[in-house]
Amino acid sequence: MRFLAMWNPFTIVGREIASERQIEDTLRELFSSKPHILAAFGVGLASLTAGLSGSVTAGLLSALVVLACLGYRIYIEQLFLARGPGALDPRWIRLFVFGSLLSGFGWGLSAAMLMYDTSPGTQIITVAVACAIMQGAAGRAYMIPGTAFINIALVIGQMSVAAFADGNYVFLPAGLLYSAFLASFIMQMVNNRIRQLRAEQTADRLLSEIIEKNELLRIANETLATKAYEDPLTGLANRRKFDLVLAETVTAARQDRSAISLMMIDVDHFKPFNDTYGHQSGDECLQLLSRAINDVVSGFDGALVARYGGEEFVVILPGENETAALAMAERIRVAVRLTALDTLPNAPPRQTVSIGLVSCPPGSATSREEMLAAADAALYEAKKQGRNRICVHTRSDPKLLKALP
Repeated sequence: MRFLAMWNPFTIVGREIASERQIEDTLRELFSSKPHILAAFGVGLASLTAGLSGSVTAGLLSALVVLACLGYRIYIEQLFLARGPGALDPRWIRLFVFGSLLSGFGWGLSAAMLMYDTSPGTQIITVAVACAIMQGAAGRAYMIPGTAFINIALVIGQMSVAAFADGNYVFLPAGLLYSAFLASFIMQMVNNRIRQLRAEQTADRLLSEIIEKNELLRIANETLATKAYEDPLTGLANRRKFDLVLAETVTAARQDRSAISLMMIDVDHFKPFNDTYGHQSGDECLQLLSRAINDVVSGFDGALVARYGGEEFVVILPGENETAALAMAERIRVAVRLTALDTLPNAPPRQTVSIGLVSCPPGSATSREEMLAAADAALYEAKKQGRNRICVHTRSDPKLLKALP
């Protein structure tokens, strides 16, 4: 930031890169009346010394001026703190600048009255208090340096005039030297402030990028997890997902004492189909049949359709007894039989499926392995009986329930 630009009392350092919150915090600190209370005590001490040394009028007037400035600073601080919510209005910056310059003029006037025709002790205390006030102003000048420069000029300028009128000619060059020191200090503070704001801006940007990247990574992980449990050909759940869900469903059924059914579905004569019409037609056939099966099952809460491997599919039906599961199996068998394949290359004929079904009534003790073995045995019986049919497994032997050509 250039030196001449710093003299503008309405310029907030780093306004273009600072956030609204940072600007509000800056103004809140600048409006604080605590430094002015300490300054008033210091000027009051110098005024008391002047009164005790015989300069009663000068001490009284200087104290009154400082108290008036302090009262006004407390008043505008309360106005700022009581403002309503919303965007920061520029009028608050103008109010601060006016109050700050009024304080600077008041300090300078009080110090000038205590520097003219008073005792050396009063003048020493006045210079010490004035230096403390200006050093404090310079310490906060990294926010709005223009007001600090003007206030320092007001204080040192009025004190220099009073000292010169009182015959102290050394004060003027000393004041100029001290002003140069403060100016250098303020410039360094301003540069540090700009570097800090840029570093915070970079940190905020990096944090936002990290949050964004983490969100993208989370979405990617969820997508990857979904793909890890999805059969790439049919879009159904894969064997891994089926094994996980079946184990969870069996455990839940045992704990809740609820029914559970499992069916194993095999596409009939699928190897000859592949040999006759090619693997591409075979893949498209599995896609069509998987959609037909999934359409039937999709209306049941908690049900899962998965590709078990090759041309085999499995369906988990939590909470469904044998009657309901058998009705659904028949709907699946018919839906597959009605699925036209004439859109595939060489227009293959319609396909059929064999279904093995096992149902466990509420409260029955079973395991994942037992259910799989029972469904597989029922499927084997369905294929043995001529395919395109449903067999249900009982605790004795599988029994043919439907034999539909």
